[in-house]
Amino acid sequence: MSTAKQILNFIIKEKARGNTFQELNIQMKIMLKGVNVKGILEDKIHDSQSLIDKLKEISKEFDVDLLKANVADYGSNPQ
Repeated sequence: MSTAKQILNFIIKEKARGNTFQELNIQMKIMLKGVNVKGILEDKIHDSQSLIDKLKEISKEFDVDLLKANVADYGSNPQ
């Protein structure tokens, strides 16, 4: 699983807390920030530092602590 996909899944999981409607709502909010959620979830988009940085920025805006994620390496300067 790509780093971007791991980060994205963690953000969605943390914010939705198991609520399917909220999962879709969070995905929509992330898409409105310019991230191709569907492409990442379907492994059609490859990791890039700019994508990982964008997801880290979104996680900060959504108050999601990526340090709690079981992501081995989510790019330089974790936040």
